[in-house]
Amino acid sequence: MPEHAAPRPKATAPVRLRPAGERIQDGVRVTVPAGRATDIMNLAAAEQRCCPFYDFRLHLDGPLLHLEVHAPAEGAGPLTELFFPGD
Repeated sequence: MPEHAAPRPKATAPVRLRPAGERIQDGVRVTVPAGRATDIMNLAAAEQRCCPFYDFRLHLDGPLLHLEVHAPAEGAGPLTELFFPGD
């Protein structure tokens, strides 16, 4: 893990992302119902504080919210574990 990674804060509520996740170049893309936007923004903000080397992008697309998270090579392992635990 990169040297500047801080301890991960505890989430206040679980945000289940895995069913709609897919690997993309340098990261992952997750699609969830747009109604989860607040939860996803809170998760992204907490992760950004923990791991500022991640690049979070949110895209509202009608009833869906797409979250892309990109990481440098040294952050790829923790990113995979975050979104695809046990893979």
